[in-house]
Amino acid sequence: MTPASPDCTVVTLVEIQGGPAKWERVEQHFREVGWPFRTPSPKERRTARRAFDSDPANSRFLWVDVPVTGSPWRANREASWSVAAVRRETQVVVYDRVLRREESDRTLQPEWQVHATRAQAWATAPPHAPRWSKPLWWLRKVLYDSAVRTGLFDVGVRVHGGRPTVLDLVHDLVRGTTTRDDLALRPLDGRGRPGVVQHGEDALNRALVFIVGPLIVMVFFLVLARHAAPVGVAICWALALLSLGVAGWTALTLPLARTRPRSASAVLAMTLAFLPFAVGIPGGTSGMTTGQAVATVGVAYYAVGLVLLVRRWKWQVLIAGVVPLIATLAVAALPLTSRFLHDLYADDLSLTPAETSVSSIWRLGAAMKLLWPSFGAVLFLAAGWGITRYFHFIRPRSVTAGAMATLGVVVVLVMTASAALHSPTAAADKLRQAAVRGTQPPPYFGISPEWTCVTPTVPRGELTEKGGTLKAGKPYISFGVADGQVVLWNPATAKPLRVPADQVRLTPRSHTAHTCP
Repeated sequence: MTPASPDCTVVTLVEIQGGPAKWERVEQHFREVGWPFRTPSPKERRTARRAFDSDPANSRFLWVDVPVTGSPWRANREASWSVAAVRRETQVVVYDRVLRREESDRTLQPEWQVHATRAQAWATAPPHAPRWSKPLWWLRKVLYDSAVRTGLFDVGVRVHGGRPTVLDLVHDLVRGTTTRDDLALRPLDGRGRPGVVQHGEDALNRALVFIVGPLIVMVFFLVLARHAAPVGVAICWALALLSLGVAGWTALTLPLARTRPRSASAVLAMTLAFLPFAVGIPGGTSGMTTGQAVATVGVAYYAVGLVLLVRRWKWQVLIAGVVPLIATLAVAALPLTSRFLHDLYADDLSLTPAETSVSSIWRLGAAMKLLWPSFGAVLFLAAGWGITRYFHFIRPRSVTAGAMATLGVVVVLVMTASAALHSPTAAADKLRQAAVRGTQPPPYFGISPEWTCVTPTVPRGELTEKGGTLKAGKPYISFGVADGQVVLWNPATAKPLRVPADQVRLTPRSHTAHTCP
């Protein structure tokens, strides 16, 4: 699968040992994988050889730009693993001596829109305007300012930069490309105001993640604290306060406003906006339930983990290669599992496949119950792999991590398969209990047993019964008619009771009655 474009670059001083032939082999490998490299200056080479006690005839130093996909945090570790992979692929001793992450973040510049000012005179009051006309001129100025803000006078040119630089740029360049001289600027964001902190693009995005993310985690722990034991309440509140501290510290480290107090006020306002989801509003909402909080965190975990996993490769290759494979496996597995749970249910109750026949949609639902826990477990581990790889906690092609992931997949698959395979037995046991207690029997993926009153329409001696004796006036749980026979459940024998459909009349039992008329 083709790797995606790197997120950052680590400039690495690499030492290659083994002589000129091996030097050339490693350099050729760098060219093949697209890693730019250059020779250090004479002073840098002398310094490196003294520091690492290297033999000039055996060792060579290169500055190599190692691309890293993933978080810039701990990117040096990922670059070191990449250099170690070069040693394995070229069979040459290669050391990563110095690793320095190259900053490629850009500062977000104010954005300005160039617009014409030819209508400004229409909204400008003359110096000796009568006093009574001032409200009219004020209204004309408001209309003109509104027209400027809505872009009615824009000339289709946008400029990025500080206000003095942009003004010079408009005077020297933009005016030369237009026939008008009446040009001015209007700001498109708030970065051009005096005193505004100029943020780096990537740094600002990371800061927003580390502000909003901990606030969501804070809500999760506050919801858990509402229904936890005293010790659990203390732990949840401590973790919620820790999450709030991370969000506040991030805002103060990278101010979102012009001053740190304003940044703290912004985080406080965001916290107050999140709190209704955790504790509710008195007299209004009660906040999120524990199930809703767990579901929200689960969806976020799956979404973040899978996005971080697939962003390591190109989407086109992923869609062309992985999605068809998953779809093929799913389509191939459905026929094998469509009747699996129904057959287990029928075997447990000594029924035949014809007596438990259901529509295709119900067979699909049973198959999904059997398969989706396994798919969910695999996706859970895949999302965890994506998160840990993005933050460089596990090295690529790690045998230990792969073995642990495989073991986790096997354990989870066994547990989920056991739970799914237990569902037919559990449903059959509930049906037996309902037959004894007279309660409503549970359905099972389209199989809907119901209490029924059975009245013979032939003399008692001509009634053909299989699996027991039909008792008059007693309701039975019926599975319907199959192969010309009414299939009933006989609690006395814990077996099915079959009676020809043309020898009995079936009437539904009243929900309030426990006997038949």
